[in-house]
Amino acid sequence: MSALGVLLVPCLAAGAADADAPGRSHVRASLVAETDAVRPGRTLTLGIRLQMEKGWHTYWRNPGDSGLPTRVRWQLPPGFEAGEILWPYPVRFATGPLVSYGYEREVLLPIEVRVPASVPGREVRIAGRVDWLECLEVCVPGKAELSLSLPVRSEAAPGPHVALFAEARRRLPVKDPSWRFSASLAGPTVTLALRPPRPAELKSAWFYPAAPGLLDHAKPQELKREGASHRLALARDPNGAAADRLAGVLVAETARGTLALDVDTPLAPVPARASTIQERKP
Repeated sequence: MSALGVLLVPCLAAGAADADAPGRSHVRASLVAETDAVRPGRTLTLGIRLQMEKGWHTYWRNPGDSGLPTRVRWQLPPGFEAGEILWPYPVRFATGPLVSYGYEREVLLPIEVRVPASVPGREVRIAGRVDWLECLEVCVPGKAELSLSLPVRSEAAPGPHVALFAEARRRLPVKDPSWRFSASLAGPTVTLALRPPRPAELKSAWFYPAAPGLLDHAKPQELKREGASHRLALARDPNGAAADRLAGVLVAETARGTLALDVDTPLAPVPARASTIQERKP
């Protein structure tokens, strides 16, 4: 069975309705640019815009218990190089015992494209095939052949979709050195210790792992404050592989609003005796 077939099984098992007519997509995909022109030697920021019908969702880079991340295969002019998708932080979707990570209503997935110093002609055409998985009570693979033509100029102005790019950037995880992270593993629990710059303002937090196979996505994540620090208890995936790092995105609700923080820290095992003492401590 293909990877897509394997991932479709949980979605279909949870569904009670038949799929709509074959070929009908519940997601509208488009290719947009942040600026109105291509500037030689400067980075061009593109975006895959996905507009989803009510109730339908697509997936983050780690889809969780089921799903597939959105992917794009580019057809670029000579010398152009596209980077990886920059993923805004997701939300959680629960279907029965399964929890997945993704997007609903609308999302813009930014991609930075390096433009060569010399671009022949007055206009360039950028194209790509986008593949995604769209789910409600059933899951349907979606695809679109997208293209965009832009003039080549030495200067560029903001394009008509600049507000979408601003919102996507607001949701991108950032590295903030004022936050301190460490992680430990004891039996079935991974503990993420976090120290925000202002401890009192942290209201809640949820950790989205960068890759599947480490955490049990459906289990609750309990946040406790300990002085100036907090501890977030994460349940290990009982069938997951061993790991020596904890990487992902921490979405924190603070007095200043929602923050998405990039986390990548060593995962240190707690000695068995220390683990037993902690478990027995009232």
